[in-house]
Amino acid sequence: MSTVAVFGASGQTGSRIVDRLAGDGRHVLAIGRRMPTVGREEKVQTASADLTRTGVAELAALLTGVDAVVFAAAGDPLRVDRDGALRVIEAAERAGVRRFVLISGMGVGRDRPAEYYGGFWSTYFGAKEASEHGLRASGLEWTILQPGELLNRAATGRVALAATGTLPIGAVTRDDVAHVVVAVIDDDDAVGRTWELVEGRHPISEAVARAI
Repeated sequence: MSTVAVFGASGQTGSRIVDRLAGDGRHVLAIGRRMPTVGREEKVQTASADLTRTGVAELAALLTGVDAVVFAAAGDPLRVDRDGALRVIEAAERAGVRRFVLISGMGVGRDRPAEYYGGFWSTYFGAKEASEHGLRASGLEWTILQPGELLNRAATGRVALAATGTLPIGAVTRDDVAHVVVAVIDDDDAVGRTWELVEGRHPISEAVARAI
């Protein structure tokens, strides 16, 4: 059975992705800056890595035997969202990982409201864009998800999924993001796709099929 490594596993979105993957019967390597706490111990192994300083060689060793990576880590835009992501991408290639799903952000590669330019926001979106470019330039089989504002409320099970710049900027629950990750990670038709993700009218499996 394949093993999926999840970076950012101790975070609010990453922990939900770990739980959803384990619930789907996957073996999961949950990686966080602090050792992640998870519920399904029989399906989940844990490891710690500080993406502001852990090098490519150490990350590649961590990913030995892993079939897919989900990057859901977030933090310092330059040290984690950009540089950390780029090191994980390089490490995944070195380790022979095949599949990579990157959680980016809605607003990358498109027009944004005026309040989301300048200062922190230009740094944030620039870092996300750099990580996306790095993944596209890699030899990995990638999918990039660009969710809107992440909500902590209960999943709706219904989303809108479409190419960058085609959806109104909105929000989506973290649980629904996790569900979408599970839906796309084994789908060969999702490889090479960049999708915005917000709450919508269609059940997740149907939304993925419509996006493809």
